[in-house]
Amino acid sequence: MDKYIQFPRYSIFLIPNQEFEDLVKDILFKNNIIFDKLGISKYGLHYTVKAPFYLSHLYNEKNLIDSFASYFSLNKNYSYREKFNISGLIKYKNSYALEIFSNEKFNFFCNDIVRYFDIFRKTLNQQETKIDLKRFDNLSILEMEYYFIWGYPYLFEFKNHHISISDNLKELTYDNNINSLKFSKISLMKQDNTNGKFYSICDMD
Repeated sequence: MDKYIQFPRYSIFLIPNQEFEDLVKDILFKNNIIFDKLGISKYGLHYTVKAPFYLSHLYNEKNLIDSFASYFSLNKNYSYREKFNISGLIKYKNSYALEIFSNEKFNFFCNDIVRYFDIFRKTLNQQETKIDLKRFDNLSILEMEYYFIWGYPYLFEFKNHHISISDNLKELTYDNNINSLKFSKISLMKQDNTNGKFYSICDMD
């Protein structure tokens, strides 16, 4: 079980449109899997732009929401509104996922968000870091370096562009009928406790 330092936690997700969600849930239904009963369902179907983080004591939630809204009112790089092709089904860590073909413009957009909002992330002390690191296995030297800088190891060249669809690792029957996706919005998300679902506290279309 993951050990978390504090709650709430915050994250920034790209949310797929309803058509994509319906296709994914149809695939799972054909495999006798109900998405809402999976462990990953607390995150919802999403693409992670900024991984979950703890809020620094220097800021409050309103500061974070205001900054999120301001960023998108000033930043005109809406590359997430493009259509993205799906390369296929993959196993990623402990889940099945649909892998997405990204591009340099989209990568820049995501990396800029990671950097911009990192000011709101709590810097952990030595004891908190030991606890938090238990969530990750066998990190490389560079992954560990990214963790200490950004609070998350799987960034930049280690980032896999995907949307997890099942953590039930029985073999899925998948006929490649999802070829692309579009995102409906980018959302600032919040989780109130260990088993709580992430929910949106600010959306930008």
